[in-house]
Amino acid sequence: LPISESSFAGIKMEREALVANLQFALWRLEALSDWERDAVWNALKALADAQGVKIKDFLAPMFVAIAGSSASFSVVDSMALLGPDMSRARLRHAIEVLGGVSKKAAKRLEKAYAELQPSGH
Repeated sequence: LPISESSFAGIKMEREALVANLQFALWRLEALSDWERDAVWNALKALADAQGVKIKDFLAPMFVAIAGSSASFSVVDSMALLGPDMSRARLRHAIEVLGGVSKKAAKRLEKAYAELQPSGH
């Protein structure tokens, strides 16, 4: 999917927040065994809620990562159709396009992500 850092320009989020958002979504989706639309939606909605972010704002960078555009068919429906491997690959690609995650940043993100998880997860 031909995207660049400028593809994310219309999203009102700092680059670091975009990367964190996409990385958290990737981790949550990697843990998902059921790839039905509702399961994908529920996983992403729970993650947005845990961060206190509106689902529309949370999904904005995923539209670009998955569809290549900020305006598209439902991103969750697109992910259900693309399947887990392609969806995760596109999220990883978007993270790389935005500069990737250094080892130091990864540790910070892992800690922040762990704090979002309900106990028992």
